[in-house]
Amino acid sequence: MIEYDSVTKFFGVGKNAVTANDNVTFEIKQGETAVFLGPSGCGKTTLLRMTNRLESISSGNIRVAEKNIMDVNPQKLRLSMGYVIQQIGLFPNKTIADNVAVVPKMLKWNKEKIKDRTDELLHLVKLDPKIYRDRYPVELSGGQQQRVGVARGLAADPEILLMDEPFGAIDPINRNQIQDEFLKLQAKLKKTIAFVSHDIHEAIKMADKIAIFKDGKLVQFDTPEVILMRPANKFVSDFVGADRALKVLGLLKIRDAINPHPKNIVQAESNAEETLKMMEEQGLKFAIVLKGDKVLGHVTPKLLKYEQGKLKDLAESFPEELGTREPLRDALSAMLLHDVMNFPVMDDDGKFAGTISYKNIQKAILELYADDHDE
Repeated sequence: MIEYDSVTKFFGVGKNAVTANDNVTFEIKQGETAVFLGPSGCGKTTLLRMTNRLESISSGNIRVAEKNIMDVNPQKLRLSMGYVIQQIGLFPNKTIADNVAVVPKMLKWNKEKIKDRTDELLHLVKLDPKIYRDRYPVELSGGQQQRVGVARGLAADPEILLMDEPFGAIDPINRNQIQDEFLKLQAKLKKTIAFVSHDIHEAIKMADKIAIFKDGKLVQFDTPEVILMRPANKFVSDFVGADRALKVLGLLKIRDAINPHPKNIVQAESNAEETLKMMEEQGLKFAIVLKGDKVLGHVTPKLLKYEQGKLKDLAESFPEELGTREPLRDALSAMLLHDVMNFPVMDDDGKFAGTISYKNIQKAILELYADDHDE
């Protein structure tokens, strides 16, 4: 979808020339998210800006859908790509709806189509249009503004999205949430994304492929798994960190280690005495209580010992919820923080999907390293 062919960029001329990108060649396939990663000044943002001709190319070619971008009108090229930046860049004098609608208006969509698309996107980024469409940016938090920025980038339904440290200015808690929401969006929309980041954890979480740059050169382009487990050289190894083995916990998702058919499941209408007997016979330290396909909480033999009622009235809630898309790192953190070694896991709709335990995590990591060793 996006092909970089010997792309080189110089700033200045003669002896004063500075090379921002040096003979860069790789391809982002359709539907992939490729994260450009590297230290400051390595050329990652310059390469992104050359993709939509905000910067000129000194030599080499960039092709989008097999067409050389130099053969496309620059304005038409930019309008065909979504663009999301760290500073967000919302127009303070325009409402949220008008900010989202900037590109559709430039493309001369009719008013009804623009309104429908704006409302659709605000729903997608978890901002109720009835509440937010007529507000102004100053009335929104930083995280909410960034969501509007994402919605604006998607407004004309582009096949390609360019993102320059889009979540870098948001506090860690909100950044993690909006990353999760964006991953859910991408799973539905399957856009082709070029994504600049300086954060290895973000790259591991967001990327299908990672391009690591140093001094304008592409050092390694591969999946997060390969980069973590088989770095191309010492620079890559040092850049991803000495704890790269631990970063595998951020690479693997809970869905990679989930137990979809656990034995410690009981229903909310079950009787306490019968459940206690069953748990003692099976040696269960605790059981997860479901009401239909929703998690109600959990019970232990100690909790049930002198009770006679139904579990729906006795279950204690879990300290936090875990989703299938979250990294194993978050699951392990929750287990250590709350001293709970077995958590229920919910799917994107909040329905019970299975359980995750410390043993599940350990097994998933050992299998990953075993597969790598066999190659």
